[in-house]
Amino acid sequence: MTLADARRDYLATCTTAMPIGGLIAWTALALASYSLGKDLPIFAPFVAAASPVPLALIIDKLRGKLGIWAEGQDNPVSQLFMRFITVVGLLIPFAAIAAQAAGNLDILILGLAIFAGIMWVPHGWGADDPAGFIHFVIRAVLCYAAYLLAPEAIRGATIAGAAALTYIYAIAAMRKPSSAR
Repeated sequence: MTLADARRDYLATCTTAMPIGGLIAWTALALASYSLGKDLPIFAPFVAAASPVPLALIIDKLRGKLGIWAEGQDNPVSQLFMRFITVVGLLIPFAAIAAQAAGNLDILILGLAIFAGIMWVPHGWGADDPAGFIHFVIRAVLCYAAYLLAPEAIRGATIAGAAALTYIYAIAAMRKPSSAR
């Protein structure tokens, strides 16, 4: 299989389920963080970072389009995307350690928001679509800006909200499977 064929097959199996799942997860975290403030359970950011993949699987299953989930073992581009899930998983303890050392839950939300956004880099490369990399850059810049500029009382909610907003861009900008033909 040529790289062009692998990319075309990968794009043909992609759906908007991942950005929809991400939008749901990070919006829920933003709302929970805003309403609970310092009482936000420490596990909540981990749930938001981990939820987009299973939510996407559920969304695709309900739509009857298992695409990338069914093809994952056959296409090397899909395999790269799936391996990046492991890469992100291995980075997450760094955010937890930094947040614990700083005694600041906002650091955890910031780290998880940025690390979870890394997934869009291999997706964009795999789909031969600049929207994936652009999504990650916008996400990182907005999350850092939220951390640096938002009032402390709503900083975590603002960071999660910034991450959620980037999924709207992804839904609108990412190449659709119909363009793989």
